[in-house]
This record gives sequence, C-alpha cells and structure tokens, in this order.
Amino acid sequence: MTRHIFRAFILFFILIPGAFLFAAGSLPGGAAEHAGDDLTHRMTMLVLQIGVILFAGYAGAVAARRIGIPAILGELIAGILIGPYVLGNLPLPLYPSGLFPPYSNSLSISPELWGFAVVASIVLLFLTGLQTDLRLFLRFAFKGSLVGLGGALLSMAGGVTVGVLFLGSGPLDPRNLFLGVVAISTSVDITARILSERRRMASAEGVTILSASVIEDVIGITLLAVVVGIEAIENGGGSSAWRNILSVGGRTLGVWVGFTTFGVLFSRRLSGLLKAVTSPPQIAVLSLGFAFIVSGLFEAAGIAMIIGAYVAGLSLADTDIAYLVQEKIETVHQFFDPVFFTVIGMIVNVHVLFSAEVAGFGLLFGLLAWASKIAGCSIPALFLGFTRKGAFRVGLGMVPRGEVALIISTIGIRAGILDDRLFGIIIFMTLMTTLSAPSLLNRLLMNNSRATVRDFGSEVTVAADFDLGSADLTRYLIADVVQAMRGEGFFVNASEGERKIYQMRRETVFITMAAGETGLHFTARPEDITLINSLIYESILALNERIGRLKDLSKPVELGRALVAEKNRALVDWYKYLSEDCIELNLAADAKEDAIRELTETLARAGKITDTESVLEGVFARERTMSTGMQHGVAIPHGRSPAVRELSIAVGLKPGGLDFQSLDGLPAKIIFLVVSPENNSGPHLQILAGIAGIMNSAAARDDILSIGTPRRLIEYMVNHSNAG
Repeated sequence: MTRHIFRAFILFFILIPGAFLFAAGSLPGGAAEHAGDDLTHRMTMLVLQIGVILFAGYAGAVAARRIGIPAILGELIAGILIGPYVLGNLPLPLYPSGLFPPYSNSLSISPELWGFAVVASIVLLFLTGLQTDLRLFLRFAFKGSLVGLGGALLSMAGGVTVGVLFLGSGPLDPRNLFLGVVAISTSVDITARILSERRRMASAEGVTILSASVIEDVIGITLLAVVVGIEAIENGGGSSAWRNILSVGGRTLGVWVGFTTFGVLFSRRLSGLLKAVTSPPQIAVLSLGFAFIVSGLFEAAGIAMIIGAYVAGLSLADTDIAYLVQEKIETVHQFFDPVFFTVIGMIVNVHVLFSAEVAGFGLLFGLLAWASKIAGCSIPALFLGFTRKGAFRVGLGMVPRGEVALIISTIGIRAGILDDRLFGIIIFMTLMTTLSAPSLLNRLLMNNSRATVRDFGSEVTVAADFDLGSADLTRYLIADVVQAMRGEGFFVNASEGERKIYQMRRETVFITMAAGETGLHFTARPEDITLINSLIYESILALNERIGRLKDLSKPVELGRALVAEKNRALVDWYKYLSEDCIELNLAADAKEDAIRELTETLARAGKITDTESVLEGVFARERTMSTGMQHGVAIPHGRSPAVRELSIAVGLKPGGLDFQSLDGLPAKIIFLVVSPENNSGPHLQILAGIAGIMNSAAARDDILSIGTPRRLIEYMVNHSNAG
C-alpha cells in the first residue's frame, strides 16, 4: 500500500512541472498577466502552496513512521525541504521566483500562508485543551503538581541559562525568558502512545506523567502569556523591570485564571447551549467557532491567541460533548496538522541552523532540556514513593517537547522575540528530545519491575473483556453497542489506531471500548461495569433475535439459486487478479476438500499467501455455513485470512467433475478459489459477482472447459466481461 502511495507522489510531482510547461506555452501572457491582478495572483499562489504542502507533509509523515520517528518530525523536515531556503525558491515556469519564494527579510513565507499556520495553531491548542483530563488532574493533583513544578522550574532555568550564554544579556531579557518557556513544554501525546502500547496508561508512572503534564501546561502557558505581554524590559534586570513583570504578569494571570475558571464552572451550561443545536456536526463547528472567539478576545487583551484556544478546549474538556467534538473536527485537524508543522519547517533557515554557533548552543539546549526534566521530575517522584527506576521513567516520559515547543515558538516569531538563530536552537532541542527519549522509555517499560515502593491506591479504572470467538461477530456487535449507547444518550467517538477505540461519554460516565480481533475490551470505573455487562447481554440478545428472523426469511438454498440474474455487471480487471501460475487445467483432486487444498497450495507456490492452513481455515469456515457449489457445474469457494496480502484467485478445471454439494446436485467442473485479506481490502464481492456473471452462460462454461492454456483462459475472462 505504501509503495503505491509513493508512486502516486512521484507521478504527482512529475505532472506538476508538466502542467506548468503546458500552461507557459499556451497562455499568452504567462505570469505577467497575473501581475496586473495582484490579489488573484496571491490567492493562486496560496492555493497551489497549500496543495503542495498537504502532499509534502503527508509524504514526510509516512516516511517518518516507516523509520520509527514521530510523524510531526517528518512534516517538519518536509517543510524544510520545500521551503524558501532549500527548494522553494527554485524557478518554475510561470513562477520564476519559485513556488515558495522568501517574502521579506522578517518573514520568509507569505502573510497568507502564515495566516493558515496561525489558524492551525488555534485548532491544535483547542484540541489539546479538549483532551485534558481534569478529573485525572484533580485525583493526582498533589503528586502531579510536585513532579510538574519540579520539571517546570529546572527547565525554565535551563532555557534561560542557554539564552544568557548565547545572547550575553540578563536573565530578564524576554528572549531568554522565552527559551525558558519553550523548555517547559512537554509533548505528552508521544509518551502517552508508548504508555498505551505497553498497557501502562493506568499505571503509577502513567497517571503521574499525565497529571504532571497538565501542571506544566498551566505553568508554561501562563508564563508564555507573561513573556509575550511584556513590551519592554531592561536587559539585565532592575526594579523597574521587576515592576513591569509583576504588572503584566498580574494582568495576564488574572485574565487567564478568570477565563479558565469561568469556562470550567459554566461548562455544563455551555455544553447544553451547544447541544440545543441537535446536529452533531454543527455542535462541533460551533464549538470550534467558540474557540476562535475566545482566541480573538485573548489576543485583544494582549495574550496570545493559542492560550485562548487552550482555555476554550479546557472549558469543554469535562463535558459529554468533548469526544463528539473531537470526532467531528478530526477531518479539520487532519487538514491543519500537516499544514502547521510543514509551514514551521519552511521558516527554518537551514543556513543558520547548521552554523557552528547555532548547532553548538542547540546541542547544549538539548542536553539541558534532557537533564532538567530528568532531575526536575524524577527527584520529586522519589519522595512520592517511586522506586529509582519508576522515578526515572516518570522523568523520561516528560522529556519530549515535540509539537508543543513548535507551537509556542510560532508565538515568539510572530511577536518578534525569536530570530532565525534562536529558532534554530529551539529546533535542535526539539529534535534531540523528541527523537531520543521515546525509544529509551519504550525499552525501560519492557521491564516489569515495580515502579513504586507501595501501591498508590485503587486504580482509576477496571477492565472487562468479552471474547466472542469470531471477528465477524465482533464487527456486528460493535455496531449494536454503539447504536445502543447513542440511544441511551451517550456521545460516542471513534478513533483509529492499531486498534479502533470507542470513547463513550454521558455526564460523568466515561467508558472506553477497544475492538480486538475476536472480542471487545472495555475500560470503565468499577461502578459502571454492571452497565457494560447489561449492554453486552442486551446487544447479543438483539443480534440473536435478528439472526433468527433472517433464518425464517428464506431458505439458504432458495437464496443461493437466485444469486445469478440473466444480466450481470462484471467490471473486473482480470489481468490483475488472474495469473497463469495459479490456473490448474486438470485438477488431481476427486473430493471437495482436496480440490480446495490443491488450489490453495497453488496460491502458496505462487507467493500469493503466506500460510496455507490459515487460508484453508477461512475457506472451510465459509463452506460450513453453506456450500459454495453453485449450479451447472460451477463452484466458487472463497474466504478471508490474515495470511493473504491482496485478493488472489486460483482456477481449477475438472472435466470429469467432483462432488461439491452444489445447489442443483451436479458435480463441479469449474472451480474458482477466491481469497481476500481479513481487512476487507479488494473488490471481493465484485469478483464473486463477475465470475458468476460469466459462468451463467452454458456456452462460456463449455468454452472454459475446452481451453488449452492458462493464458487463453485469462483472455477469455477479459473478453467476456461486460457491463450489462
């Protein structure tokens, strides 16, 4: 699949220059005509730029995941490559200055593109606030506060120290303070992903890291508001500087705390107001509109917009529409996420980034960023009852800066606090902490050694597992469970990952359902387990009742005889799915099971499947439901298996026929074995319909049985497909 994606990218970027050349030769005025309409030209540039950014960002993310690093770093690197300092200023037809030319000395990209990045940062911080677990924060407020405060203080000191050494100015220089604020940031999403994979989200380390990250968010965003709000501070300090800091700090902290308190206290009423709209997509849209309004108000008050976005998300975080909003604006997030991080990469001046001065101080910043979180978070954890290994895991989990540092950096650039050199230093630090810490944490979590000297107490949640024994039954039951919960007034949000996760919420009830291969895994509070048991019991009863009605609807044999109509649509690329080495013109088998096994082994020899027994299990399971022996000597056994890479077909001819328990009782002479991947990839049903459509003709069956070579059989299938 990934191979096809990259081929599409190559084709896309070949076609772009070709289109430019064609346009340059066919349009009389070329770029000169655009100059007469500057607004049209700028909007045309913006549209092209956004399109290229989306493809480049996606390609970078895919490449990053393939080599095991966070996707945002791939998007960042993609932005550097296509940006004005590398490839963006290369001349193109119609665009002699390049598709991403430097805009000015102070801003390397156009204001329009920067505007997209600003909007993207609001969306990202709104989602960050929306995903903040306030209940978890309150339950572990004491432990999390000490760990988060320790990490924040040392990180702030480390960032300011780097600034003092690099700039030679006093610690109260806004640039030095800003480096300190960036150092506080924690990309908890990266750590949470590792904790989830290792099933440690509810562990002592997991809950402490998550709650401490909330504390650091509060501290970091508050200090960010203070630093950005200070318009003039005398380098080196002094009483006037401190008075200025206290004045601006008091004002910004008052606005921050006031809005946050108001939002949290009146979150239920706000949620009720939004739910009055009734349309789930519109609820999400208006929630995002609320975030934009609050962001604008914060900016008008002299506080960064992203802080307002975070407060807006925090206001809705503990409401029953939180996961609904996350689900409905996921497409918006998927659009803006690569735009933001790719644009951030575009403003990185690589000439400055790799200078000895910036690289050296960037390395120093990265080392101090590592040490400050390890020491600042691990030492308090030791006094809170963690073992040495457990405390080190907590500190290590707080090290990655990731997307949070990059988002904060955009504020410094926009406010004129950061220049190319300081931004380069931040990029170095972000890359060091984000690339190195997660892999080490992952290895440490493989060791199941005790993390705490004594238990912290009962876990927040308990688990309930239901093994259904069937992937198909699991898929059917998921639909019933989701529908039943929505009928009970729950908001259900589905998120994709290695396993699909469903988050169901109503008021203070919060249930998580993970779909396994053959069962369901629930996580909830102990008092909600009875609700889950009742939910599964009722869903199984309802599904069983519907199956009973389906059995009474018609006999399977009668349904099977009506499967093939006189006219059929058979739009199938047979060259793609049929190969000569998977066609047996004279089957050796004399029994149904042996014929299926013989054809399966043919697919294995051709490299189409990786495990013969797994495929046979899937095909025989389908045969036990009802025989796939059709009518007039045709059989189409089929099944799904994880051992199948892509849909494959084997064909076997048995002129003498063999017993296949066919619908009309006649022996099967033409057998098509169709196997598909378990994830439903490929036109499985279209293939079955296509075979049945061609084999419905007596003349076609006779022709197939008399065909002398596998190639002629493939050509016959191609020539006799129709759209009738």
